[in-house]
Amino acid sequence: MFKKIIPALILLSLVFSIDVTMYYGVGCPHCARTEALFGEIGAQYNLSITQKEIYQDSANRAEMFAVYERFSQDPARGGVPTILVENTTMIIGELEKYQWETLFTICQNSSCPTGVYTKSTIDSVSPLHEQDPTTQLTWGVLIGAALVDSINPCTLAVMTMLLGLVLISKGRNRMLLSGVVFFSVIYIMYFLFGLGILQALGTPWITDLFFKVVTVGAFVLAALEINAYLNYKPGFLAVEMPVFLRPYANKAIENATSLPGVAVAALFCSIFLLPCSSGPYLMVLAMVSQAVTMQTLTYLLVYNLVFILPMIIITVAVYFGYATVEQIGDAKDKYIRQIHLVSGIILFLLFLFMLNEWMHFL
Repeated sequence: MFKKIIPALILLSLVFSIDVTMYYGVGCPHCARTEALFGEIGAQYNLSITQKEIYQDSANRAEMFAVYERFSQDPARGGVPTILVENTTMIIGELEKYQWETLFTICQNSSCPTGVYTKSTIDSVSPLHEQDPTTQLTWGVLIGAALVDSINPCTLAVMTMLLGLVLISKGRNRMLLSGVVFFSVIYIMYFLFGLGILQALGTPWITDLFFKVVTVGAFVLAALEINAYLNYKPGFLAVEMPVFLRPYANKAIENATSLPGVAVAALFCSIFLLPCSSGPYLMVLAMVSQAVTMQTLTYLLVYNLVFILPMIIITVAVYFGYATVEQIGDAKDKYIRQIHLVSGIILFLLFLFMLNEWMHFL
């Protein structure tokens, strides 16, 4: 009797196993989290997992590109992890645990859905839409956070200081070139900071802890910004450069008498600016830390473009004579409390957005 049952059970398990092909890259934290999650729920759904590394294996990389072409997708817009389920469902990026569980349940009970999905689109698959999905980053949220970052007094003060110094000592043309070098270096450094933080989030618990800490930090920053509006003092705890850092930033700017000197000053100022402008950036990084995709990189590119936008505007305005360095500095001093108020309101809205993603109120 048992000799007949055991082979039947083995055959049954093979019939109802779910084939999963995972394309991953060495060092990809999102791949590591997905692999750990599959290890956690693999037995429950009888997953038959095949892993294929693409960074170092050209054959696997070519195979993944062929999968993208079969699903009419541009490989340049994809990334790792890319998961193929039952050869019909293509998942780009990292999903929440409940999303994988619901997807595999659908595959067990009927058939896997056909098509390409990401974390933000997989919930459209019935009955996934009946779940309580996490809210995703939108362009409005991204640009709102970047605007808070870009209009902070740190950026305006450093930029006007640099342009004023170069304009007096080297003339208008050198001032324009110095401005371009300065905000270009800032852009590159902040983009690299973002990539570095994303790469540091290598395990699920670190990513989850990071998101929760940043959510609490968003509330604290919002409160500090509103308090700065009500009780403003220079260097007050808010999205503003602390007083003790200002002499170092001033010294870096004062030594920027050549283009290489401007580049070095921008390098140091990107570090000095980080403590007073990293809050909104960390919020966005926490929201996009689910997958290494081209969309993630696009978010970082656009965010940092908005971040340096006031620097570009100030440089162009001063060069063409639409405003003087003194006028920009006076405007910054005149409206600094209002800047903190707007920043505080936007940061509080971002806090509510992230809290909902954490607690799933809506």
